[in-house]
Amino acid sequence: MINILLKLRFIIALASIGVIAAAGLMFWEGLITLWHAYAVVRTDPDLAVIAAVMRATDKLLFAIVLVIFGCAITLGFLIEPSPERRAALPAWMIIDSVAELKNLFIQMIILYLVVHFATLVAETDEMLQWNALVLPISVLLLAAAMKLIAGAHPHVRPAEPPSAGK
Repeated sequence: MINILLKLRFIIALASIGVIAAAGLMFWEGLITLWHAYAVVRTDPDLAVIAAVMRATDKLLFAIVLVIFGCAITLGFLIEPSPERRAALPAWMIIDSVAELKNLFIQMIILYLVVHFATLVAETDEMLQWNALVLPISVLLLAAAMKLIAGAHPHVRPAEPPSAGK
């Protein structure tokens, strides 16, 4: 019975593949948006090029975040790398618990909202309305919630092995 349950974790591979595929789509969208911004600069440099570049940056940054999330899902819940390979991986690819994955997800949302707000400000020519404050207030509330969640679930990483060269 335990073996069957352990094999079910490979269903997570579908989620990881889906997230990586979504990252590919966002990279494509970001590159197309950047190409259109380049075309606008060449044809009419007076248009709002900054807003177009910010939209492309928004999409490319979200694609990077999706890649990080997909790698975290794969290496945290699907594949168990050997200790040597695990030590060679960057720290952002190693997720040990669902609490860490939840924290990473909240960080991704905060990052996206910050970049989205900057894009919104760059695209707007006139004075912003008061309801434009929803995004920065959301960022503050999510950051506070993340701090509360991190405090409720302290995670102690194993100590790093002392290097032989010291």
